[in-house]
Amino acid sequence: MEKTHGKHYIIMARITLLWGPPCAGKTTAARKMKAPTDILLERDTMHSALTGLDTHNHTDNGMALVNAGYKAMLETAKDLKGQFIFVSGAATQEQRQPFIDAGAEMRLIYADRQTCLTRARAERPTQWQSYINNWFDRYENDQNLPTGVLI
Repeated sequence: MEKTHGKHYIIMARITLLWGPPCAGKTTAARKMKAPTDILLERDTMHSALTGLDTHNHTDNGMALVNAGYKAMLETAKDLKGQFIFVSGAATQEQRQPFIDAGAEMRLIYADRQTCLTRARAERPTQWQSYINNWFDRYENDQNLPTGVLI
């Protein structure tokens, strides 16, 4: 994003949000697209760093801190230079709106409910099945994006 300041252009942050259901492949996609100088902000990794638990073992207190920090990091990133890749479920318009307002490039990483549940059974703690069902129950397709397609 560029902002003008008199006759000069100031290069600002380039923010990307990879969003979609749990176990759709968001983190995998983010790691593939990340350049060495990019900053990747991914909730599971942040939780693990705070709690010392395995990446997919979440606690309520840990996630509360991650969620508060995530909002602050988006606000800070808007005024920095560089590429910032955020990874989030963002099932609702309200959850996506701060990224839209920040001028983020929005990328839906989607897999259908059954695919996500199958992946969770093979790779994640039991509670991830409820995370997946919750995401699909709350999902708002406000951007007229096709479902069942990896974008």
